[in-house]
Amino acid sequence: PAERRHEERIAIIGAGPCGLTAAQDLCAAGYGVTVHEALPLAGGMLRVGVPEYRLPAEIVEREIQDILDLGVELKLNTPVESLDALQAEGYAAVLIAVGAHEGIRLPIPGNDLNGVLVNTRFLRDARLAECGDPDAPDPRADIAGKRVLVVGGGDVAIDVARTAVRLGASDVQMAVRGSSGRMPADDEQIAWARSEGIAMHVGLNFLRVADDGAGCVAGLECQRVKAFVPGEDGRPVPQIEPGSEHLLAADVIIFSVGQRVGLGFIP
Repeated sequence: PAERRHEERIAIIGAGPCGLTAAQDLCAAGYGVTVHEALPLAGGMLRVGVPEYRLPAEIVEREIQDILDLGVELKLNTPVESLDALQAEGYAAVLIAVGAHEGIRLPIPGNDLNGVLVNTRFLRDARLAECGDPDAPDPRADIAGKRVLVVGGGDVAIDVARTAVRLGASDVQMAVRGSSGRMPADDEQIAWARSEGIAMHVGLNFLRVADDGAGCVAGLECQRVKAFVPGEDGRPVPQIEPGSEHLLAADVIIFSVGQRVGLGFIP
């Protein structure tokens, strides 16, 4: 363990890469450090956001243990709901390192139908189910034998699509706005996804998630885009190909169009 040279205790919220690295540095500098993590395991996005086939859990856990061996205290299953309550425990400082774990749904009709999932939750549930967490819903029940459509084309969207393949989806496709004219994901990741039979539709404008009449997903209604031109605010605006409306049929739609930080506990 590192030598304790200061009386002050530091609290860290979040046991992801930022929180654990800060804990390591603070502990090495002689401070008492306690990390509070809401999930039942540490590692943050490295552990619950990156699939096992890309980053084995064993590697992450070994690095975490090296940090804990310095004397860092780790409290799992400990969500922080109030900064005031945490500081009242006597910590001299609090570092917020919660990460961007909240996925985003596109603001289109039908985005809350049964069968609509979000990237961060989907990947997290898949990893927690792998490690045998009894409280984690198993996404295999939502995916196995079904047609899955991933909305988004970045590296995380590729992770989502390839994970769906591994969970037994009967068909996996990707719907991508592609305002630059191409998939935004890394070329190597795109090649791996294609090799696994994942189809990619690039250059689309999304209209709505279609309802099967019983409140469940039937697919994604789209238009093809001739070109994207800069709008007044600088953001790309689609020029629609006339008469190009079509439906990408699916039983499950997973939004993977970005992530944001959950800071609801901060007044």
